[in-house]
Amino acid sequence: MSPRTGLGPLELSLLDALDLLAGSRAGDPVRCAEVLAAVERLHGFGPRYSWPALVDLGAPWRLHLPLVELMGNVGSQHGDPPADSAYVEGRLSEIGVLALAAERDEVGPLPLGLIEGSLYRDGVVPPFAPAAVVSALLAGRTDAGIPVLPTGGTVEGDVAGLLAGRPARLTLGCTIRDEIERIVITEVPLGVRSDELVERITQALHTVERGDGTRPRRIRRPDAGSAVSDVRDDSSARDGLRIVLDVERRTNVPRVIEWLREIWPVSIDVDCRLPAPMSIRLESWDRGDGSGLRALADLLTPRF
Repeated sequence: MSPRTGLGPLELSLLDALDLLAGSRAGDPVRCAEVLAAVERLHGFGPRYSWPALVDLGAPWRLHLPLVELMGNVGSQHGDPPADSAYVEGRLSEIGVLALAAERDEVGPLPLGLIEGSLYRDGVVPPFAPAAVVSALLAGRTDAGIPVLPTGGTVEGDVAGLLAGRPARLTLGCTIRDEIERIVITEVPLGVRSDELVERITQALHTVERGDGTRPRRIRRPDAGSAVSDVRDDSSARDGLRIVLDVERRTNVPRVIEWLREIWPVSIDVDCRLPAPMSIRLESWDRGDGSGLRALADLLTPRF
């Protein structure tokens, strides 16, 4: 991993190729197939490896701070696969431009590795909230809070052990809201697809019992699941992710939510570990002249 940004060789090669072909955020986007061809020609990474990595760099449900802007069908958090790279265009985001500037020593280092971790690429280091990491580094504090996923949701388990640098099993869970006559899931753990979530909950709502010995029939489970009359995906661009469970009146909603959290992947267990205690990671991070950190703080500041 690069000491200046925490990015890996494949990620940096993708940013370099985008910069070569499309330039900064103000430039015209370029076909992603051309980017992948440049990466293979210049760095030896084939499209089968580089295309999923490029999609990850532009997916806000994978990274807190996407490094590229992708235009076209790049899949979704709902389980839709991306289109072929020939039909998607991309260019560097403002964060991506800044990351390359840090790599080229034009500004100081960026704490992207501290923020994003490696969980999004099937590693063991969880991500942290960008604003919390940046503010801690600017103030010289050694606490950036608990892990925060780009998809939201809950993080529970041995968080204290994780922050102290010990291997820890964390439970990543959905954000579940109690609305009138319905229970709504609005955030899911990193890597969980909403279509899979709906399928697993639907399966858990029913069991299969042999009726006449020739054909299985579905029956309602005699537990908390029996209070749920329907489960569906009502997600939209306007409302965001919304997995809705309709519940009957006078339902013991807390009991249903408790039952719901026992279902995978409403809750998933992951084994995590930091390279060092979080306090040491923050304290020892090399900020250089601090210009990269200040530039990142400016990009994270809301603009009105």
